[in-house]
Amino acid sequence: MAAPADYNLLKPLRALLEERSVTRAAARMHVSQPVMSHHLSRLRAHYGDVLLIRRGNRHTLTPLAERLLAALPQVLAEADQLFQLQGRFDPVTSTRTFTIAGVDYAVARIAPALSAITAREAPNVRFEFPPVDARLVNGFPDSMRTIDAVILPHGYLVDQPHVDLPLERWVCLVDAAAGVSEEPTVDELLTRPWVQNLAAREDMNPARRQLQFRGIEIAVAAVTPHFFVIPSLILGTDRVAAVPEGLAAMAITMHPRLRAFSPPLDLAPVHDAFWWLPDREHDVEHVWFRRLLRRVAESVI
Repeated sequence: MAAPADYNLLKPLRALLEERSVTRAAARMHVSQPVMSHHLSRLRAHYGDVLLIRRGNRHTLTPLAERLLAALPQVLAEADQLFQLQGRFDPVTSTRTFTIAGVDYAVARIAPALSAITAREAPNVRFEFPPVDARLVNGFPDSMRTIDAVILPHGYLVDQPHVDLPLERWVCLVDAAAGVSEEPTVDELLTRPWVQNLAAREDMNPARRQLQFRGIEIAVAAVTPHFFVIPSLILGTDRVAAVPEGLAAMAITMHPRLRAFSPPLDLAPVHDAFWWLPDREHDVEHVWFRRLLRRVAESVI
């Protein structure tokens, strides 16, 4: 019969696999080398695998160790989240960390209201904002186990609990010196190279997806996962990009030579929302968090 699992070994296991050295893992965990060697012996006995293989003056991971290393960050994050759960929640004294995934512009859009409310009412609560990427969207729901909410447009997620953010229209952004007419036609824009924000699915943002559904293809000259990099990729060129109106206003404030105008096509507006997993329904901390998101959504312009 296998020995019962000792969950206290999870953090030493991660340190050993990431450092690939008993000495460095011991220093990282602030324990002695004999203690870390003992942890490694117990882990090897538990898994029936050496985990670390010496090759010359360094160690490499066994195939099982590689699999364990890939799984450990999420496992440890879920364990930390589990131990943070409380039967009661006082935002004034809480030091809970909430995680909201989103692209840079989406986070910037909610940040003023979120920061103002929490500074007054939950001064010790922390927020982390990991970026949205294809792995998160395509790996749903497992990828959301360690995330409290994600900001995504409708269509990327469906049939999940959410709070809608105000709609925002698309505008086109160009360098004012690029020779675009006052009321450019579709053909005029299509002859120009485009800058695209790399979205989380199908390598295109919602605006480009709408164009493609109408049979319109654009020539993409540059792609970035960061909305706030788009203006820099337009300045001094004849490029064009479709961006949310709020981002265009920020960009023009920073770079007055940029110009924004309504696209000659009728594009459905940006329809972002906060999304979360339904299994958080009775988590008292998440109940407060969802109320906070609703207040933030009401305050966003």
